[in-house]
Amino acid sequence: MRLIFIILSIFLSVNANAAELKSKDDIRNFTQSVMAQVAKGKMQEGLKLMKPYLIIPESEFNVMAEHLKMQEPAMKQRFGNTIGVEFVKEEEVGNSLLRIIYIQKFEKHIMRWRFYFYKPRDSWVLNTFFSDDKLQLMFID
Repeated sequence: MRLIFIILSIFLSVNANAAELKSKDDIRNFTQSVMAQVAKGKMQEGLKLMKPYLIIPESEFNVMAEHLKMQEPAMKQRFGNTIGVEFVKEEEVGNSLLRIIYIQKFEKHIMRWRFYFYKPRDSWVLNTFFSDDKLQLMFID
């Protein structure tokens, strides 16, 4: 049985107040900060760092955060403790889309974290992110 940690696809709801990141260096620093919290086993804190940059309403964010909180004990039981994170790659499509991929390393498995950024004008916003345990897709996605 495959446990899916959290899958988010957030394209329908837009929050006009989402904070923006000015450069790719800002994006890299931001994702490193989020994943540093994840590496410490503090996923809720990592999510809180993302909140200002996501283009979703607060109510959707709160539901997602609560869902994650409820899944954490099952993940720990199945995968073990978090033992770190690892940067995998950064990909750009044109001048307006950027994807950054990390893995969260557990004692027995990994989680794949994908962050998608969109640059509508001069700044970047976190359009969406996904996290799942589909190890095999690390080689085709």
